[in-house]
Amino acid sequence: MATRSRVIAFLVASPFELLNLMGPASVFSNPKVNGKQSYILQILSMQPTSEVQSVGGFTLGNACFYGDYVGPIDTLIAIGGEGAMIEFHPPELIRWLRRRSAHVRRLASVCTGAFMLAAAGLLDGKRATTHWSYIDQLADRYGSLKIERDPIFVKDGKTYTTAGISAGIDLALALVEEDLGHAVAAACARHMVLFLRRPGTQAQYSTLLAQQADVSGTPMRDLPAWAKTRLTQTLDVNTLAKAVAMTPRTFARQFEIHFRTTPARWVQSLRVEAARQHLEAKELPLKAIARNTGFRDEQSLRRAFLQQLSMTPKEYRERFGTV
Repeated sequence: MATRSRVIAFLVASPFELLNLMGPASVFSNPKVNGKQSYILQILSMQPTSEVQSVGGFTLGNACFYGDYVGPIDTLIAIGGEGAMIEFHPPELIRWLRRRSAHVRRLASVCTGAFMLAAAGLLDGKRATTHWSYIDQLADRYGSLKIERDPIFVKDGKTYTTAGISAGIDLALALVEEDLGHAVAAACARHMVLFLRRPGTQAQYSTLLAQQADVSGTPMRDLPAWAKTRLTQTLDVNTLAKAVAMTPRTFARQFEIHFRTTPARWVQSLRVEAARQHLEAKELPLKAIARNTGFRDEQSLRRAFLQQLSMTPKEYRERFGTV
């Protein structure tokens, strides 16, 4: 029996962020089963027009005004951008979203598309996320949401919300994997030269990037990148202090102010982050990973994972590793 193609409908409020739409659309347009496209893509415009416009001025045609669309929808995805974040959405849109959401298999948002779903009350009481720079605004405007600040995407029942921009690609790959299996999603990722796939629980941006942002403009600004390339070396207080041309005493005081942790704990977090990348790739044995990331042995690696992630390296690899 032939399998019916699933309709993925993108609800777009102009101006929208181009990659928020095109990233997931590219993923969904890729898989084929028995030579047939697995998904049918439909752009639904918030405005009564057949075109939608991106923040950068690109115009896409073949859209349908959401109020005129009468076809089926398997997965409805609200696309983020400036248009999605307006404080008061039209009442008719709110009614349409509530009515349609009851009949779709999945409801999702990419980046600030969460503002549209939240405005319709579709995220009330649910775990949700959005781009890290807008998450406080989302929390302040819609107090009934259970905000999660770190993950790149969050699933709560049939509702999915994502972090910023490229996280929509990770969500799309995850949905393809749900529908068609790991092999199809992996083939799609390979074709698009993507990693399959960042787990939803992965932080929106790495410890290293977060720390570089926090210490920019200070004497510590180059320390994260410097340490990241020397994880197999001894990285004690004296070594770190010398790297930023400080006395150990001054360094210890300044480090606590800027990083809000101890140097030893900080170095451990960088090593754990590097080890996580190896474990997700599923290529090296634990002994080699421990050696390549600066841990004395597998037991030291295991203790660090339990302290920071509450799981062993083996458990992390089984949960998040990819073929």
